[in-house]
Amino acid sequence: MYHTLKSMAMTVLPRRVLVRWERGMRAFIYLFYLGSRYRCNLCGKTLRRFIGPGEDGLCPFCGSLARDRRLWMMLQQDFLQEGARVLDFSPSRPLYRALVKTPGIHYQSSDLSGDFHAAHAWDITRLPLPEQSADLILCYHVLEHVEQDLQAMKELLRVLAPGGHCILQTPFREGDILEDARVKTPLERKRLFGQEDHVRVYSVSGLKKRLESCGFRVEVRAFREKKTNLYGLHVEEYVLICIRQFPLLPSDTAPIPTQARATP
Repeated sequence: MYHTLKSMAMTVLPRRVLVRWERGMRAFIYLFYLGSRYRCNLCGKTLRRFIGPGEDGLCPFCGSLARDRRLWMMLQQDFLQEGARVLDFSPSRPLYRALVKTPGIHYQSSDLSGDFHAAHAWDITRLPLPEQSADLILCYHVLEHVEQDLQAMKELLRVLAPGGHCILQTPFREGDILEDARVKTPLERKRLFGQEDHVRVYSVSGLKKRLESCGFRVEVRAFREKKTNLYGLHVEEYVLICIRQFPLLPSDTAPIPTQARATP
């Protein structure tokens, strides 16, 4: 039902109207999912199920996905500290709303695509920010859209304060990173990389190595959940915690590695 109503609304209503009415429409749709089996940790609503298909687990009330709820859990448990300077790229609306309301942090958001609500439209490869100006960076499902991803990683390192953290996730595959600079059209990119605006598919180990080559220390957190779990989290999920080392090491100022081309 949800996807039918969404499709109908997108057909007849302009996007700006949909954004303005989103919360009201979601509150109505939520009535059909009332229950107590699951709980969204972003909006606090209980429900009989999340919206499928697949494991994305959309919350009908706030629109959070499984990855949003995992990230919010991590932030609350380990990373949101009083006075933290937080830089968030292409935030989902539920996370944006939660972080804007979080007391005691200094929150900045950016989205270049125009698809997400954010205060700025900065190019992640050329950030107009001073060095060491963020204590916590959120970069979720962004780098797979960026052609010059090594330059973006260097920028993330540059603006991150020593001892700070960059929490990062992308879609992942087994094996090596799959990318080909010759693939340009949306149709080709969807066929090869899974989405029209993706330019590669990382592997966990490949992304870790690429981040380390730019100067980060990287911790890979692997999560395993039961198929049915309270917050509708992914059964298997990987999140990379990237740290700007303190004290600073010579690798922090190393030249940007040459971007290699890998063919499928």
